[in-house]
Amino acid sequence: MRPGLDSRAATTLGVLAVVFWSTSVAFSRGLTENLGVLTAACAIYIGGGVAGCVALLARPGGRQRLMSVTLRYWLVCGGSFIVNIVCFHLAVGFAHGRQGIIEVALVNYLWISLTLLFSVPILGKRARWGLLPGMIVACAGVVLATVHSGPFVWSEFAANARANALPCLLAFLGAVAWGVYSNFNRRWGSESGKGPTPVFLVAAGVIFLALRLGVHETTTWTPPVAAGLVCTVLFPTILAYVFWDIAMRRGNMVLVVSVSYLTPVLSTIINCIYCGIAPGPSIGIACLLVAGGAALCRRSIIEHP
Repeated sequence: MRPGLDSRAATTLGVLAVVFWSTSVAFSRGLTENLGVLTAACAIYIGGGVAGCVALLARPGGRQRLMSVTLRYWLVCGGSFIVNIVCFHLAVGFAHGRQGIIEVALVNYLWISLTLLFSVPILGKRARWGLLPGMIVACAGVVLATVHSGPFVWSEFAANARANALPCLLAFLGAVAWGVYSNFNRRWGSESGKGPTPVFLVAAGVIFLALRLGVHETTTWTPPVAAGLVCTVLFPTILAYVFWDIAMRRGNMVLVVSVSYLTPVLSTIINCIYCGIAPGPSIGIACLLVAGGAALCRRSIIEHP
């Protein structure tokens, strides 16, 4: 294929990854409510990772691709990838109530702005004056999301912040980790061997398994739960991560990240439907602030110095 066609195809896959990720919070929460936080994580990431590894090794040269991955890629990209998964899943699982899911999801979507912010020191991109205001606007959206209805009230914000402090902190750490991963994956794409993503998924699953061995969780398996697990493994896990990896290495990274700032809106709509919550004005405005802040960050990044 011509290089231009390769780039367009990779960019399209990145957009599909964004769409798949919009369903990840609802899928993950549904599974954790039936299987437990750690059991669900084990099933999702070990299942998805093993399936991905089998597919990778079945392709010609698959083993050689893994052997060609550099040590720094394993440590930095693999480490940040795994931190993102662990923090994100624990944040969703430990969110206080279904309203808390909406808040945690919006904190998680700060990764969009953070990816653009980190592209300045990591990839050497130049930034205009709007980058910092964009980050402030996006963070303001997260703060507003903690107000369930009506005007901003400090006591309500403080109470919600205390109730969801740990999940929101985990979600933020996951967002930071994903911003680091996306940029170093772009920088060191030639050292990735084009295939370690399933290994990262297995590693995250093993971490959850180790935690699971020390905790008792009640699991409820039903046909809908099994179907939800299959969908979660296939779309937000295997395909989304593989597609994103391809887009970051070979596609238009800034364009894909720009499209992804619509994810908070789409994801919040899906989450509200799943949670049975009628999105109030504060949630709608919060989504727009997170997305608008990311858009401002995007306009502030100069792709070619």
